[in-house]
Amino acid sequence: MKALVYHGPGQRRWEEKPRPSITKPTDAVVRITHTTICGTDLHILKGDVPAVEEGRILGHEGVGVVEEVGDGVSNIQIPAPTQTIMS
Repeated sequence: MKALVYHGPGQRRWEEKPRPSITKPTDAVVRITHTTICGTDLHILKGDVPAVEEGRILGHEGVGVVEEVGDGVSNIQIPAPTQTIMS
C-alpha cells in the first residue's frame, strides 16, 4: 500500500508500506477509499512539531471499507455494508 511519509520539514514522499494486520482484539483493518491530511499534518510538514521524527506516516482523516476486525470487535459486520469515516 502507498503511504505519505515525512522526511523532515518540507520533505515528504509516497512510499510502499506493508498492509496492516490485526495485532490486538480491538483492531480493525480498513481499506481506504478517500483520504486527506489534516491541519496537524500541515504543522508537521512545516517543521513546527519537533517531536515528530523522520519516517512518520501522515494522514488519518479517511473514508474506507472495513475488511477485517479483531475478536474483540462486535459492532462491525464483515463485510461492512457501508463505508466508514475515520478521524
